[in-house]
Amino acid sequence: MTEAICKKLYTSVLLFICLTTVVLKTNGQDNHLFTKQDTGTVPKEIEDPECLGINKETDHATLMPYASLKEALTAKRHASSFSMTLNGNWKFNWVDWPQKRPVNFYKTNYDVSNWKTIKVPSNWQIEGYGTPAYSNYNYIFEKDFPRVMSTPPLNFTTYQERNAVGSYRRNFTVPAGWDKRHVFVTFDGVDAGFFLWINGKKVGYSVNSRNAAEFDISQYLHTGENMIAVEVYRFTTGSYLEDQDMFKLSGIFRNVTLWSAPQEHIRDFYIKTTFDK
Repeated sequence: MTEAICKKLYTSVLLFICLTTVVLKTNGQDNHLFTKQDTGTVPKEIEDPECLGINKETDHATLMPYASLKEALTAKRHASSFSMTLNGNWKFNWVDWPQKRPVNFYKTNYDVSNWKTIKVPSNWQIEGYGTPAYSNYNYIFEKDFPRVMSTPPLNFTTYQERNAVGSYRRNFTVPAGWDKRHVFVTFDGVDAGFFLWINGKKVGYSVNSRNAAEFDISQYLHTGENMIAVEVYRFTTGSYLEDQDMFKLSGIFRNVTLWSAPQEHIRDFYIKTTFDK
């Protein structure tokens, strides 16, 4: 091997090491894994441990208004005249990095007619999107609290699928008679965090994937057909507290319910007991 060839080989190896070092230390900005066309930024909320939600309703006792005494005595919440399920088929788009997501998909003029559909509720890994992962004690992303976009080892699935994002959309029509009432949407479970839009207007954000997330969407609705858009992130800073011994699956995996209450209604109640000696 000639000296010139050796120098070229050495230079190539050194360049590869330097580039690899840069890639492994960019804390999630691994630009070689997405293209110049991918311009979405990583929302700061998903790595903010103090952000548990935006514009969410505070927790309260389970409730459901009913249209009649007969409905109330039957006590089937989702059969109430003031309840409407949003379960079913939603338009869906999946990407392996937040930077690749369709950032404007929530706008009413954004065309999703060519998107595939996904069942709600479901986990998107079970529906053929991304890779399900099982872990009984360690994180499947790089442990770098509160960040979830830092570069993991090359053998981690999340090296390529850094933080998958599922974009969901569907249309719905508010039932007649709900126009002068409060209208809420309740997500019983979304793993792990999500942003919500109604008719192109941003409503809020939620983490805590195993508890219900509820939003008052009255002011965002209009007569006729409405559009709901949900952007779900596989990992948020809350994922550090949700590392149970289980398969790590993602998406809108529990019921989504639209429900209505009168302007004045009992929102919360509790029972306090006292003890004798």
